[in-house]
Amino acid sequence: MAVSPYQLARERAETEHLRQVGDDDLVRVVLGSDVKLAVPISTLSRASSHEIAGLLGISRSRAARLVTAFELGRRGAWTPPHRGDRCLDPGTVYTLMRDLAQEEAEEFHIILLDVRGRLLGRRLISRGSLTQCPVSPRDVLRAVIREGAHGVIYIHNHPSGDCTPSESDHDLTERLRAAAELVGVVARDHVIVGTDGYYSFVEAGRWRR
Repeated sequence: MAVSPYQLARERAETEHLRQVGDDDLVRVVLGSDVKLAVPISTLSRASSHEIAGLLGISRSRAARLVTAFELGRRGAWTPPHRGDRCLDPGTVYTLMRDLAQEEAEEFHIILLDVRGRLLGRRLISRGSLTQCPVSPRDVLRAVIREGAHGVIYIHNHPSGDCTPSESDHDLTERLRAAAELVGVVARDHVIVGTDGYYSFVEAGRWRR
């Protein structure tokens, strides 16, 4: 009796080092069925269950298994800073907030810092649409003051993946920076995250002191 591609894939996964197992076989093991990849694995890793179902010609429930496996892999490889760690460098901020890049709508968050720039926590301020997210300086500073934070980093995502700031992003940055100064809060940076990486206003030299 012929052995199916799925059975062969499962045997390879059980007996070989997984780094030596091909993408097609890994997907077969996760789905528990025969499937042929029609697109690069990198494309599937960022797709929704609905998109994967269409790309591979499988059910939504099977596609959800694959989406779950990709998310578990991302979480397992993600080691964000913890409360009490210094969180001033834009790269560290991105590590903390990179999950935001996967959101399908724009969200505006803040990172709360103590006087030494150590992480106190992160807070969601506003959630908008695919292309915009209304943010009020009053709402932002209310959250900062309520938490007793000394400093704050503003952060939001671009669902398009492109982290380049828009004119409205520049305007918002200046309004938030000025508002923080008025109430004695130290605004440290504004970071935009996307699937392409991040943009830091401080790192780019666009942060007025």
